[in-house]
Amino acid sequence: MSRLDAYKVDLVGSRLQGSRFEWDLDDSFFSAIDGLIQHGNIHTTVECQSAGSTYRFQISSVGKVIVPCDRCLADLELRIETTDELLVREGSEYSDEGDCVTVPEADGFINLSQFIYEFIALSMPITLTKR
Repeated sequence: MSRLDAYKVDLVGSRLQGSRFEWDLDDSFFSAIDGLIQHGNIHTTVECQSAGSTYRFQISSVGKVIVPCDRCLADLELRIETTDELLVREGSEYSDEGDCVTVPEADGFINLSQFIYEFIALSMPITLTKR
């Protein structure tokens, strides 16, 4: 079982309309993703709206991450506060087209971990310098 399995949301047979998921992301989450962010403490809330085989996830994340400074590589603490939407629909095969992700009906789930990470990373400034 992967450390990121906790972020799987079952799309088959579940009633996601109005569902709410909450996770506290820590260093183990960020190291499992293996990206620029390796340390942090983020509280993430996911709320779901569904209509048939289409799902709208509103993902809100608040907290702090630690990343290397672009200039001196020293640790830089950044405050994160972001709210984003992810549209998911069921289809025949996986595709990620801009603002909508299609997951195979045969899989029946979506793992939100990578999307949560990307929304956090995209909320950071382009240049990270310590003052």
